[in-house]
Amino acid sequence: MTISGKHVLFLTSANLACNPRCLKEVRLLLSMNTTVTVVAFNLNNWTIERERELNIELAGVNFYYLETSRKFFFHWLISSILEKIGRIFATLFPSSLFLAAMAVSKRSWFLWYWIKKNKVKPDLIIAHNPAAFYPAYKFAQQNNLPFAMDIEDYHPGENLPVPVKKSVRLLMKQLIPEAAYTSFASPLIKVYAEKLAGAAGKYIVINNLFSKGEFIEPVLNSDETTKIKLVWFSQYIDYQRGLENILPVVDKFQDDFELTLIGNIRPGFFENEVKDRNYICCKDSMPHNILQKELSKYDVGLAIEDGAIDLNRNICLTNKIWSYFQSGLFIIASDTKAQKMFMEEIVLHGTCTSLSNETLSSTFETVLKKREQIKASKITRFKNASLYNWENESMALVRQWETILQ
Repeated sequence: MTISGKHVLFLTSANLACNPRCLKEVRLLLSMNTTVTVVAFNLNNWTIERERELNIELAGVNFYYLETSRKFFFHWLISSILEKIGRIFATLFPSSLFLAAMAVSKRSWFLWYWIKKNKVKPDLIIAHNPAAFYPAYKFAQQNNLPFAMDIEDYHPGENLPVPVKKSVRLLMKQLIPEAAYTSFASPLIKVYAEKLAGAAGKYIVINNLFSKGEFIEPVLNSDETTKIKLVWFSQYIDYQRGLENILPVVDKFQDDFELTLIGNIRPGFFENEVKDRNYICCKDSMPHNILQKELSKYDVGLAIEDGAIDLNRNICLTNKIWSYFQSGLFIIASDTKAQKMFMEEIVLHGTCTSLSNETLSSTFETVLKKREQIKASKITRFKNASLYNWENESMALVRQWETILQ
């Protein structure tokens, strides 16, 4: 490859265990004989063990983890003060990128401090998550380096505090035209970003597809007497994810459906919504490579996003809908703008529905009537989806990297 021996620096306000997009890029660059450095954060949550495993797997990567707790009190104090100053004064100084970055997250300061202190000399900086945008841009500007940004969610369209929303909007508007390229996780996020930042930016869509090797041919069980196996997954199982709309409807069909929820379940949601529903099985959050194989056991994937919550939910395409698609599952998708567009392109792979009780009930009735067909078509759907994978999708990134680094 033409970029062999080049050095790429990733800045992220999360870690690789909870950021599959960043992880896929790191793996891809390693396969291209590139030196990779990742600056991330100790999140001190469920990702700890998975992050250790990734450090072993990716032994060729230079990892640096930043700590935001009070354990390092002086740094914690400075960053906390700057974050408060940013959120107070960002609206008074609406063109200040520094104040905008501080308002978005104290982790912007931690990243900026690290990158200045360590004096790294990469050939390209890639920023994942808004807190990384300003540090990547500023260091690139000062050292005449190219930088890129990945935008997985349309953050100005999220339900964020007003100063944070305005600040991330400013960062995207000002920095996208300056970036060597900006990648987006759905076509509609790209459309909205282009409206915000203008046509001068280099825009590419990199959908949240996964490696074809992560999936196995689904288990085929067309027995009409067996229950239809529904599945839903996320890092956290909680309210405002659409589940509270689905469960009262599934109650009516519990003799014909069983539902598996995969993720870290919030205690309140478990007590109020799950505990007394005997048709629900809960499994702990899994690494993606294990999760993708687990999905082969199910019949129907629930891609239930409540588009009324915010604009971002309306225009994003989540990891889960791509995982269901690549697994060969039949998809029940809520009718957000992005998911409607997606399901219109893959009509044989599922159906769209509103989240009204009446429409959901009708959808589940239809699925029940087509039980045998839906189960019997799993392998056909799996094979149809086989051309949609990270290996093909990532070629757009490879072309960008070769153009920038060769």
